[in-house]
Amino acid sequence: MKVFETKILDRDIETISEVLREGQLGFGSNVLVFENYFQNFSKQEHNIALNSASAAAFLIFAYLREIYGVCDVYTPSLAFTSPAWAAKHFGHNIIWVDVDDNLLFDVEDYLKVKTPNARKAVLMPVLYGGVSTIPRLEEYFKEDRDEILVVDSAHCVTPTLKGDFTFYSFHPYKPIACSDGGMIATDNEAAAVYFRRYRNFGRVGSGDYDIGGEGFKFYMNNLNATIALTQAKRYQENLEVRKTAYSLYKQLNLPGRLLPHDESSSYYFATLIQDSNALEELSERWTTDKHYPLLHKTSYYNSRVRLENTERLHKLLLNLPLYDPDLCDSRSRS
Repeated sequence: MKVFETKILDRDIETISEVLREGQLGFGSNVLVFENYFQNFSKQEHNIALNSASAAAFLIFAYLREIYGVCDVYTPSLAFTSPAWAAKHFGHNIIWVDVDDNLLFDVEDYLKVKTPNARKAVLMPVLYGGVSTIPRLEEYFKEDRDEILVVDSAHCVTPTLKGDFTFYSFHPYKPIACSDGGMIATDNEAAAVYFRRYRNFGRVGSGDYDIGGEGFKFYMNNLNATIALTQAKRYQENLEVRKTAYSLYKQLNLPGRLLPHDESSSYYFATLIQDSNALEELSERWTTDKHYPLLHKTSYYNSRVRLENTERLHKLLLNLPLYDPDLCDSRSRS
């Protein structure tokens, strides 16, 4: 936590202390300020701040169930469990899609496994590592499509792949950090009304309010919104730190292939696809992470589907931190 604490304490403590002194710790004015400010990143009209990206996925799949009934949700297995669990919780049918050589949603595999039926198709790609788009998928959606696009942008705060719904995550090591938080961005006004009501227990109005529908305590609190706002305002500064760290990794002659980041990437981490004979050496030498188990192979999802590229690459990938260039430099000398 040291890196995160330093970022907060050096310049932003007075802003955060004011919220603490005034006791504005629940839903407060900075939630709306952060939502408005975040539009600079999302480029979508409605931005709804929540207490986590998991809550964001939950609300999106609740809405899709209400509007379309049971949907077919096509998503990679190389992903965090919450979005897939939310889809499953609301009865949607999960269909696993393989990834390409850069660990991104493989459109060709989607077209192979797509099931022709009356159910609405929902594509949920992951912008893995912080990349801002998936070029083949962006090209696919340039044509008029009937599918819904839900973009898991938990690793990227500046996606150029525009979804019907895009959700984000803010926790201590994310490109915009707070203790915990999430966001849904959409241009769908009816959906935005639904999300804002749902995040606040289903309340409608104030004072003698009515309960207008389903809901729960999913809103972002004022303290986390304040922290996230301070970090959003220094996003560009922190991004340059991450870019510097990535450039240092590129100079290290690592035994494998470092996955590329695009121009609008948030550089959440650097992913190395290792040479198979370097697995033990790198794990001992570096602070590394495989990030996720493959969902389709876990006991909960228990799928027999074979995802050849996903399973081959998962054995070889290592995620390397980008929040501190000094870490890259010291590891290179060890």
